[in-house]
Amino acid sequence: MTLYTIYAKPENGPDAIWVLPEKFSWAAFLFAPIWALARGAMAYLVLWLVVTLGLVLLAPQFGDELAVLLYLIFALWTGFAAASIAGRALEGRNWIPSGELAADSTVSAERIWLNRNYGSRP
Repeated sequence: MTLYTIYAKPENGPDAIWVLPEKFSWAAFLFAPIWALARGAMAYLVLWLVVTLGLVLLAPQFGDELAVLLYLIFALWTGFAAASIAGRALEGRNWIPSGELAADSTVSAERIWLNRNYGSRP
């Protein structure tokens, strides 16, 4: 089972929910800038640009191997922090964190949350 964080916009009704899995994101690890654009995480995108540019500019000072290792560490952190980064981006767009729950999949997490908050649908 995976832990999911639910974000909602109650004023838009039961269909306005976003379910984020709290787990490692391979997409964020491998394709950080594209992932950030897709999630609307502009603050993270700026951070990624600053870190990457800094590593490129400082690589001649401390070596290419260390620059690559530091980037891989940053990318690994990104993969683990992806849910938190995406959650902050959602909060910046007025989504409200509405709880966490454990479920087998995103669909079942959404269904469980809707049943708890709006009752079961016929």
